[in-house]
Amino acid sequence: MKREPKPKITKDTLPEDFTLLLALTDSLPVIFFGASMLLIGRRFSSLLFMAGALLCLIGGAGKVLWKIIVVLQKKNVWPLFIQMRILMPSGFLLMLASLFANADKLSFHTICQAVTSFPSVIFFAAGLLGMVLMTVFAFILNSADPRANWIEQLTNGAAQTAFFIGL
Repeated sequence: MKREPKPKITKDTLPEDFTLLLALTDSLPVIFFGASMLLIGRRFSSLLFMAGALLCLIGGAGKVLWKIIVVLQKKNVWPLFIQMRILMPSGFLLMLASLFANADKLSFHTICQAVTSFPSVIFFAAGLLGMVLMTVFAFILNSADPRANWIEQLTNGAAQTAFFIGL
């Protein structure tokens, strides 16, 4: 007997099987991303970069807050769920734009050397692999399924931790 997959989350969906542990685990990638952006931001000194990083951080924190509200109050605050689809791409776009706007402040040769040096290269490769997997998961996993959420959060957490250690 084949099980019918649960529908993806909509504004009318209330995930019933999410737990507080899942919601709190979702905060780990946000924390490691924020710490990584602080490390980069201290060296890069670009307001555009930091604004983009802040948008991404707010997006991630909003998603964590959404899960906590789902678990504790049994409410789907739709703007908290959907905002990440706007803030994350906008934030990453600003961060990318800051690289072009501040190219004169950057030594791409030095950055490449740092990223490809041992052991940093292992951590950056693991982080990159995690981000590729997260992109794939966005298309193939069901966001309403707690098991899919665990897969995504553990992958994202490992990737963000790897990036942080690489830095």
